Amino acid sequence: MNRILKYLTNEGLPIAFVVFYCFGLGLYFTPLTHDLFILVTPYTLVLVAVAIFSHHKEWNIKTITVLASIFILSIIIEIIGVATGQLFGVYEYGEGLGIKIADVPIVIGLNWVFLTYASNSIISKYTSKNIPIVVGAASLMVFYDILLEKVAPLMDMWLFSKNGPPVSNYVVWFLLALLFNVAIQQFKINTQNRPARWLFFIQFCFFVIIAVYNEY
Repeated sequence: MNRILKYLTNEGLPIAFVVFYCFGLGLYFTPLTHDLFILVTPYTLVLVAVAIFSHHKEWNIKTITVLASIFILSIIIEIIGVATGQLFGVYEYGEGLGIKIADVPIVIGLNWVFLTYASNSIISKYTSKNIPIVVGAASLMVFYDILLEKVAPLMDMWLFSKNGPPVSNYVVWFLLALLFNVAIQQFKINTQNRPARWLFFIQFCFFVIIAVYNEY
């Protein structure tokens, strides 16, 4: 039991994430389990988010309010985006992210929260100045999205109606990322969370492997 619990600690969790996502790659690349991979994706996103936020250092009303606001606002904006096609472009969500509200998966709000939190954690590890943190974290989120847009259709997450997302998709992503990171900085939310930083990079590598595999 103690051996298992050590992989849930601040030091051990990144190793657990590596093993977890390697197992996920096995499910994805195996024809017999590919559909199972799609089915469990939203639940794994919730699971790793719970693991990450269990290591947040300062839980209080302020933190809960800011993160909950990012969650709610991101879902509202996604609903508007899907309904109108005016924000991110014309796109629709598939079944790979689970239960939906007004055609938008609930877990997408959790994804916005995690990406904001993790990117802020990465940049703020190297500087304490607000502007570099906000701009750096927002840029990191857009860089992440550029890769994510390539693999999202392969994982039945979402699909744009044309050849790919328009430039407006990345512009809106950047503006939202700026807004959310401004909120994190304005309310002085402590995002120093080692497992969150590791998970950001592990997920990025996970998507790179899937993208490269499908490219060739």
